[in-house]
Amino acid sequence: MDFDTFTLGLQVRADDGHETYLAVRITGSVPPNLTTLILRNVPGREADGWYPEYALPERDLLPAEQAWSNLMDPREAALLLDMEP
Repeated sequence: MDFDTFTLGLQVRADDGHETYLAVRITGSVPPNLTTLILRNVPGREADGWYPEYALPERDLLPAEQAWSNLMDPREAALLLDMEP
């Protein structure tokens, strides 16, 4: 999703029968406390399980990009991935 000053993205990775991982990517200028608000409102995640990342699985972070990862409930991940744009 593109906003006026930043871009928000989600990356979900899962293997059948294994844990589901979620990464939230934020690129650009983010207003104060917005990152906390975004992470707090992600469904199906561990409330205190967010971990700052220094790279994504397939690439390093871009300039002005931050990424946070967490475990996600597989059912919530399926609902998120099945949403229509």
